[in-house]
Amino acid sequence: MDTKIAYVTDIHLDETPEELEVQTHKNWEIILKDISERGIQHIIVGGDIGKASTHQWFFKSIKDYKIDITLGNHDSFNAIMQYYKHNHSNKQQELYYTYNLGSFKLLFMDSSADIISEQQLLWLKEEIVTSKNILLFIHHSILPVNAEVDKRFALKNRKLIKAMLVDLKKQVAVFSGHYHFNHETSFQNIYQFITLACSFQVEKIPNELKTNADTFGYRILNVDKDNLETELVLFKS
Repeated sequence: MDTKIAYVTDIHLDETPEELEVQTHKNWEIILKDISERGIQHIIVGGDIGKASTHQWFFKSIKDYKIDITLGNHDSFNAIMQYYKHNHSNKQQELYYTYNLGSFKLLFMDSSADIISEQQLLWLKEEIVTSKNILLFIHHSILPVNAEVDKRFALKNRKLIKAMLVDLKKQVAVFSGHYHFNHETSFQNIYQFITLACSFQVEKIPNELKTNADTFGYRILNVDKDNLETELVLFKS
């Protein structure tokens, strides 16, 4: 049976550059309406939800969905966990967990500190030893991108994660946000899907950091037995 998942990231409610005049609440309402109309019941939030003052409103808006969350660099564990009741929590001050979905093993990591802790790295090393196909969700990218935003804001110890995944000798799909643009790339057995933001975008160019609010959107994951397909949903601002 097909499972459809909406992957949304970088919503940044009430937390965008003033000059862009982004209506973040309106953007989110448009996206959520589209998700609902498509009959999608599972949402994965890729991080950077927005100001803490918006969390109650945000979690109320998604109360009827199955929700998974990876924390981004703008998120606070304590602020999020006031509203996110999570059965898989490791009881630490980081949000990382895993569970199986058919032939896939889904892993959710916490990169909110811009670095992965030693404890989380040890957990990852154990959890990736599996016969199942791996889908890894993390706010920051694992593979580099030729863009200024990657030079300035990359995950500090991503090379350690990359080395672990390469050693597996099996395909791994990584889903991230953080960079506010869409980009797909691969290295050996790793396939990385960076998803555009629900708020505003950053241009995918080297040596310059430019933003725009022309588009917003999200990604759909279609999981069917051993197969995974993704598609982007774009909206004009």
